[in-house]
Amino acid sequence: MLSPRSSRFLVLVTFTLLALIASLPAQPVDVHPVRSGPSTVSLNGKWEFAYVAGEKPARPNLDATISVPGHWELQGFAEPCYGTEELPAGMGFYRRSFRVPSDWRGQRIFLLFEGVLYGFEARVNGHAVGSWASGYNPATFDVTDYVKPGVDNVLEVDVTTRSHGWEFDVNDCWALSGIYRDVTLFALPAEHLTDYTVRTKLNPDSSATLTVNIVTSGPAASSGRLLAPNGQVAGTLVFAMDKPTVAEAVLQVPSPSLWTAETPNLYTLELNLSSGQRIVEKIGLREVGVVDGVLQLNGRPIKLRGVCHHDLWPDTGRATDETKMRRDLELIKAANCNFVRTSHYPPHPRLIELCDELGLYVMDEVPFGFGEKHLTDPAYQESLYTRARATVRRDHNRPSVIIWSVGNENDNTPLTFATAHRVRELDPSRPVCFPQIGSYFANSYEEIPPEIEIYAPHYPKTPTVRDYATRLTRPVIFTEYAHALGLATDQIQAQWAIIQASPRLAGGAIWMFQDQGILRRARPGETPATSHELGLNVWPDAEHYYATHGNLGMDGIVYSDRTPQTDYWEARKVYSPVQITAANLAARPGANRIALQVENRFDFRALTGITLAWSLQCNGAAIESGEIPLHAAARTEETVTIPFALPAEPGTDVFTLELRCAEGKAASFHERIMRLDTLPAGTSRADVLVASGPAASLGLEESATEIRVTHPGFQMHLARTTGEIALQDSTGRLLAAGLYPHAGRRFTEGEFMRKKNELTWTGTYLDRVVELETSARKTDKGIALKVRGRYVRPDAPDQSLQGELNLLVTTRGQIEVSYD
Repeated sequence: MLSPRSSRFLVLVTFTLLALIASLPAQPVDVHPVRSGPSTVSLNGKWEFAYVAGEKPARPNLDATISVPGHWELQGFAEPCYGTEELPAGMGFYRRSFRVPSDWRGQRIFLLFEGVLYGFEARVNGHAVGSWASGYNPATFDVTDYVKPGVDNVLEVDVTTRSHGWEFDVNDCWALSGIYRDVTLFALPAEHLTDYTVRTKLNPDSSATLTVNIVTSGPAASSGRLLAPNGQVAGTLVFAMDKPTVAEAVLQVPSPSLWTAETPNLYTLELNLSSGQRIVEKIGLREVGVVDGVLQLNGRPIKLRGVCHHDLWPDTGRATDETKMRRDLELIKAANCNFVRTSHYPPHPRLIELCDELGLYVMDEVPFGFGEKHLTDPAYQESLYTRARATVRRDHNRPSVIIWSVGNENDNTPLTFATAHRVRELDPSRPVCFPQIGSYFANSYEEIPPEIEIYAPHYPKTPTVRDYATRLTRPVIFTEYAHALGLATDQIQAQWAIIQASPRLAGGAIWMFQDQGILRRARPGETPATSHELGLNVWPDAEHYYATHGNLGMDGIVYSDRTPQTDYWEARKVYSPVQITAANLAARPGANRIALQVENRFDFRALTGITLAWSLQCNGAAIESGEIPLHAAARTEETVTIPFALPAEPGTDVFTLELRCAEGKAASFHERIMRLDTLPAGTSRADVLVASGPAASLGLEESATEIRVTHPGFQMHLARTTGEIALQDSTGRLLAAGLYPHAGRRFTEGEFMRKKNELTWTGTYLDRVVELETSARKTDKGIALKVRGRYVRPDAPDQSLQGELNLLVTTRGQIEVSYD
């Protein structure tokens, strides 16, 4: 028995501890969020705001306004920065008032932040309600005890760029700050849903077993039903209570309409609690697995034709809306992609819902990329666990999410492997990958534990792709490959051919979808010519440009404003699920039948519904056309035959077949132009080099400055002082000029960066020639011209190519060119 003095001391300590606990910011609560509807109030809009540089500045007067969602750097309060090295310490102070509907009395009231970079503390009416330090994960706080229905309430949010682990949220991209995703107030009954989980198991009899687990905040009876994609009731959910707050229902679904990216069938799940809460969600029935080192969906191997995607738009940064997200995903699908890697964080939640609806596989990424220095410090393990749990918890019921990516390009450490293990514990229904720099992976992949079921090396060389196809025993996804820096997707066609043919190579994601540019206004005097960096940027007009931080953000297949680049069309061709080849394109005068082999690279669907439209073109003008319906089953081929007729005398005409495979009004899966070899009757292909016209006389005139060759259809001029050759038609109209040695091609941006020494020639045409010699002579076939000299490298005059160019103008109107 305690003495009176001891009792008073214990009471004092208890009250002191309770007061201390009450003064600490609360942690986020587990609750299934409500993002729209009558029980929500959006807190987006104009907020009072002030920005102060420094790590822990005093709270100033809030004498400006800012838009939420949004970034303070893009609204004029600070300069935008790129990457971890540049992001300065600073704080944004936000404040706004709001009202709670009077009919919310008696319910629990929650405050949801979908995304705040980089960390924050929130207060309601002066009371600390919570803090959070993971910029790409949502956080929800119970504010019931701090709000007053029917009157003005004040919400204050202090946002810092120096939260615990802030480096994990800064990637190789623009480091933008602030409340950049939605802020929502919502109400729920006292007994409400905190989480639910759906799992699908496919059965040998072609049925599916759907298991639904729910967790509630308090005892509440539960019921539900499942509606098929056509709206018909597919079954009733009867929940058995495991614990007062945990229940499970199991439903057998005969002949289910399974979800795939090719068939994005969505069921509707309805859940009802006895407290009055009703949840209606779209779900997909599908099962992901790895069998014998092959990635499978619904028991079939799949190939992931992908791109990496940032939540980044030039005018609003990471703040977005459905229109922008839908446009991105439609562009991605139109490029024949079926896979999006959400580099390097969970994207806006609506983007993943749109992937469910449109049909795109998603690799959802637990956000930690930079911050390598923390990955051996146990003080950061809990932060990594928090990020893993928040990522899985938000998106674990989305059918499009088929793989979890645990961070980006991190080393093998106890902390990173423990985080991957935690993800597998949270969700054993999906495989996990661990993306790594290619050279690091090559030296350390044997350290990766078996529970990380998918290998994910970056930027392999083509021989490495071939080697991994035969040597590695787990599925391989090149989570970054075919770097689209500048205007070139590196080796995509050669590497995809190997991926397509190799069962364990599951696919890849081009780095990346869009240029990482933000819209900036030029300062007075700034033009693309005033600096190298400005010259690299895209300028939509004379006053604005899309800043990509030099070439660090110039790696999209579309520009920052989503205009497709050349490599968008290259990716679209390589990724096409319909591929066409022809063994022989020899065509003769009269009736022809060309056989084409059509390959179906879809994993689930037949080509039924897709039409091959063909057009026979003569010198670019259509003269015949037709349509052929396709039918090949998934992963098979079929042969189609195109009948057409050529004129009796093709002459010098050029004939081509234009092919287009599409479904309805959708963007084409495949487009190709095939040139026909037109063979005169009675000849073989070896007998014919180039079609030519009738023989004609040629004229030759020479002077000190020029050599001139005339033909009834054209004339050629060779300048004796420069070596330039000009070709004109019979009226004197210039057709072509130049004909200089071509030392190579302009470097891609990636090649330019990798250029090792100044001996590499970056020039293209060598149009300056010294020690020039020219001559002309008549032969039995026509007139032969020779140009000989030393062609000087433009940026290094001491270097040159020496040689000669020979042209033979024949009496039949051909110009044969050779060089040494």
